[in-house]
Amino acid sequence: MTHKQARRRFTAVLAVSMAAFLLASLGLAWADKNLQLPFFAPWLLVVVPVVALLVPLWAQWRYLGDIDEYLRSLELKAIFAGLVIVLVAASGWGYAELYIDVPHIEMYWLNPLYWIAYSIASTTLFYREGHQACKTV
Repeated sequence: MTHKQARRRFTAVLAVSMAAFLLASLGLAWADKNLQLPFFAPWLLVVVPVVALLVPLWAQWRYLGDIDEYLRSLELKAIFAGLVIVLVAASGWGYAELYIDVPHIEMYWLNPLYWIAYSIASTTLFYREGHQACKTV
């Protein structure tokens, strides 16, 4: 499989799973607000968006196996950059909430933060290294 094919497959799985995540999240919020759900129902319904979050991570793992060593090293750097941003943001804001009077931020924002940071890092690394594959996606 070429890098272009692997990247397109990863991007397609990412887009579909993020759409499913968004729909499941909005549906869960609507149901919680407008329906009288039994106590156990939200616990069962929360599984749907969580599974939708696991799918792109699995696709990313598969994508790493489909590309060569050089591209894999760039992707791993981008993944690491995304994780660094998430860890620094979570820890920094956590300390700010503890010691400073700042508004509380919900934990679910860490997932979109990771994907944004990863995407920026991946694009930056590919362009910085002069790799043409990112232009064909």
